[in-house]
Amino acid sequence: MRVNRWSKTASAALGFMFLMTASRCTYDNIEDRTGSGIFCDTSAVSFSQDIESIIQQSCEGCHNGISASGGLNLADHQNIQSAALNGLIMDRVRRPLSDPLSMPPNGPLSDCNQKKLRAWINQGALDN
Repeated sequence: MRVNRWSKTASAALGFMFLMTASRCTYDNIEDRTGSGIFCDTSAVSFSQDIESIIQQSCEGCHNGISASGGLNLADHQNIQSAALNGLIMDRVRRPLSDPLSMPPNGPLSDCNQKKLRAWINQGALDN
């Protein structure tokens, strides 16, 4: 009995396609789809929930009160808002580490914290 060569090739191709479809990788969440491993929600950034803690943890140690480093006081919303809206905060946090004006001096803010700052500024740097 002679087997048609085309049938063998077609069967092999269909089998291969089935295996590829059945075993393909799937992603159940956005973290896996983006490849970052961390999801950064910037849809509802607020000063009290997000920005205030970023500033307190990363900036306020040097930029507070009367002895604020570089004359930049980030101890309250009004001062933070002013520095944010005039571009000073994002300018400093996006500089390369080799730049002496890069902030914070002990290492860059995470990408997520930078995105949250940017989203909050784009919303008007509200006291929310």
